Amino acid sequence: MRIKLTSDEISYLCEQLALMLNAGMQLSDGLEVLCEDIEDKKIMALCDAMLNALNNGETLSQAMNSSGAFPDYAVKMVQIGEMTGKLESVLHGLGEYYEARAEMTRTIRSSVLHPMMLLVMMTVVIVVLITLVLPMFGEIFSQFDSTVSAAVKGAVDTAYSVGSAMLIVLLTIILISVTIAILSQFSAARSGFANFFSVFPPTRRMSKRFSLSKIADAISMMVASGIAPDELLDNAAKLTDDKKLKSKLSDCRKRVLDGEYFAEVISSAGIFPAIYSRSLKLAYSSGSFEKAWKKLADQCGEAAMESASSIVAFIEPAIVIVLTTVIGAVLLSVMIPLMNIMSVLG
Repeated sequence: MRIKLTSDEISYLCEQLALMLNAGMQLSDGLEVLCEDIEDKKIMALCDAMLNALNNGETLSQAMNSSGAFPDYAVKMVQIGEMTGKLESVLHGLGEYYEARAEMTRTIRSSVLHPMMLLVMMTVVIVVLITLVLPMFGEIFSQFDSTVSAAVKGAVDTAYSVGSAMLIVLLTIILISVTIAILSQFSAARSGFANFFSVFPPTRRMSKRFSLSKIADAISMMVASGIAPDELLDNAAKLTDDKKLKSKLSDCRKRVLDGEYFAEVISSAGIFPAIYSRSLKLAYSSGSFEKAWKKLADQCGEAAMESASSIVAFIEPAIVIVLTTVIGAVLLSVMIPLMNIMSVLG
């Protein structure tokens, strides 16, 4: 079974290879050193497999691809670095990119974990209500005379029905969440989820911002690597699953090939927010294009995280409000008749 590296592990390997290239070492020598120094058996086995591939005449991108441990984005970027002779720069950029992705993943995971734990806890509460509390009330009501018992039986049945329906809904949500988490480990499923989130209204804005962040990071690295604008745009279009964004990048490439300036094309295409596009035009005129793209990539990453945080910030109180309302309704539907009976008997 092929291993899959985490973003932290990819960042580490790319940074180490970049440092070794900077020191004048051959990639095969660098990987051999890594194999000797790494204690993690999973990464050691990967480095050993890649070293054998390099010794058999494969390029680094081919070795990464055949290992199956690296995402397509990393493989394609390394291939671009090999074609342009900027492999060290690309590896360093990938190290920073996947370090940021790892931090982003940790932030999102910690933000989502709390609502999910709350969901599980509320599910347990409702299970206790319908399996222990409601039967207990039913037993209490059955001890009264038949008239009283019949009068409140409907309330208990209603409470049980509401609790059962809510339990089914919560279990369904948990099952869907677990299924998504499992399927997201596969690239084909991730692509499908990305297309769905890009058109689903509540997540459409967040999805767009994450796509822009990924493209901005890629273009920033390719600009720093000195890749020609038409080739840069062609490569960028291959890195995204967003069909609209892919179409815009392909159209930009055609315009660049027709002789239009890269900065003008990007600005007028409406890919990035207008304020960012104007900054790129000014940077192109002042000769600081590379720095402007780096800044744009950072800003897009921050915007993507803000979108994710805002959605999570909405979900958590929404779950609390809905579930507490349902639990309160279930309890009140039983408690109110009981209090009425007790007042009458009193």
